[in-house]
Amino acid sequence: MNTFDRIWTALAVVLMILPFAALGYELVKSESSLTIAVFAAMGALLFGTLIMGMRVRPEAPHDQPETETESTTAHSPVETHHRSS
Repeated sequence: MNTFDRIWTALAVVLMILPFAALGYELVKSESSLTIAVFAAMGALLFGTLIMGMRVRPEAPHDQPETETESTTAHSPVETHHRSS
């Protein structure tokens, strides 16, 4: 991931946190401690999943790295035969 991508990723994470922080602030002022604990657990799971997802690199189950012989071998073009009328 290059620096430009990291900046946009950080901005997206910050913008994702803002609504949760605002709601959490309002919950602390008026709700019970159980409600706040449930909200905190949901937030921790959400952000934990986000962080874990950013570290995973997607890969198809049957993908194998391209070997050197496959990359250097040129595939022959498909020949088509046209019928003359």
